[in-house]
Amino acid sequence: MRRVLLCSWLLALVAVPFMGQTNEWKRYKNTDGNFTVLFPGNPEDSVNKTDSGAQSHTLMAIQRPAIYTVVYTTMAEEQKVDNATYEIFKNAVFKELPKCEVGTERPALPALAGYIAHWYLLNCDMPNTKVTIEGNLYWGKHYAYAVMVMFPADVTEPQMTNKFLESFGVIDQGK
Repeated sequence: MRRVLLCSWLLALVAVPFMGQTNEWKRYKNTDGNFTVLFPGNPEDSVNKTDSGAQSHTLMAIQRPAIYTVVYTTMAEEQKVDNATYEIFKNAVFKELPKCEVGTERPALPALAGYIAHWYLLNCDMPNTKVTIEGNLYWGKHYAYAVMVMFPADVTEPQMTNKFLESFGVIDQGK
């Protein structure tokens, strides 16, 4: 599950030159993923490899110079939601990004009831480029989310980064 999440980020970075872009922000609702978020246009949805009892999707939209992404995983069995389990999840996610370093960590905005979440600023050395990834990881009973904005490290943070990240919410907090 975690490998799928990170492979999706890397694929997103490779796909940038081939994807269209838009300037129209829209509220996107995904009932299967149990979330809503503002996206710059209609995101492309791709199904990632699934593990037994878990299914993952990557939703992505581009507004240059940034890629706005939500990777979500649904888990059939209820997961423990505590700091120790979150750390295992986080470490597995970051292990899949061996050329990324955590620059900053703080509580996620928005905080979501029933989820452990943190915001990260990652500095990454990708093939032929340096990339900044900014966003939140959320760990819950049946859902895990990576809500991220990726952009070239040599540009300033895109103006809409906080709008995107702070617009994220779950539909049913009981799930």
